[in-house]
Amino acid sequence: MKTYIKYFFLCAIILFGNSTFAQNSDSFSEEEIEENISIDEDDLLKELAQEEFVKNQKKAKKVLAKAINKGKKGELDDALEMLNKVIELDSTYAKAYYNRAFAQREKFNNKAAIKDYTKAIELDSLYLAAYYYRGLTYADESDNRAAIDDFSFVISHDSLNADAYYYRGIARYFLLEIHLAIEDFSQAISIDSTYSDAYYNRALALSRIGDFNGAIADYSSAIQYNPFDADFYNNRGNVHYTQKNYRGAIADYNKALYLDPSMARTYTNRGNAYFLQKNRALACADWERAEEMGFVFSDKDKDFLRRACKKMR
Repeated sequence: MKTYIKYFFLCAIILFGNSTFAQNSDSFSEEEIEENISIDEDDLLKELAQEEFVKNQKKAKKVLAKAINKGKKGELDDALEMLNKVIELDSTYAKAYYNRAFAQREKFNNKAAIKDYTKAIELDSLYLAAYYYRGLTYADESDNRAAIDDFSFVISHDSLNADAYYYRGIARYFLLEIHLAIEDFSQAISIDSTYSDAYYNRALALSRIGDFNGAIADYSSAIQYNPFDADFYNNRGNVHYTQKNYRGAIADYNKALYLDPSMARTYTNRGNAYFLQKNRALACADWERAEEMGFVFSDKDKDFLRRACKKMR
């Protein structure tokens, strides 16, 4: 029985071997078989590459965590070496470029930092922290217009970011856009009413446009929220001096020098106020102390000091 079946099957093949059935379109030519095998190999390679990519991503995250820890400890060279490795593992990792930029900025390599912040932004167009710190780095490089653009982008996506308004205000101040700077400092203060540095810089801007009463009010607010900054007292003293309130100026200079005895310019300022109060002895003592501390007087000022203090020596 088995032999008969095999024979019949063989006959069937012989009978139909040259028929249309043998040329059915579902069969494969050698070229088609080779192409099909090639496609399968490509898919396999892609799958392997994807597996390797995922593996590298996981490794990159672990190395990044270690790099950040190194950076927090101030071990910047080690951190940079690790961050380079992270980027080798995953060149599309925006956070790696951001952190490398941060480390570069800490080492004052601002151009390298800007390049990495820019790469992070290319990979993640809404990376607000990268825009913000790139803005700070542009400002460090005195590229205030570029800084303003970055801070403006941050503000357009985070309207309650007081720091972005504050630093945009500083950039505008350096570009002599004083009124716009005042608007930004005011916006920062409206978001954070205790922002002492915003009050301080708005006071500088108000002095620039001649609003001395407004400046004194802002310096006083700055002092209220941070009573330990000598510059706040020194600059409020300067405004008192401008208004010929020499007693008020001297009181502020005294406080500034109490907080920071190394402020040579404040000795000079206080000496000027003493002189205009006709207290020549104290004036000359302050000017002499300022000169001993390295304050450089102009030739004209030196000539005046010699004549003013001649009788005191």
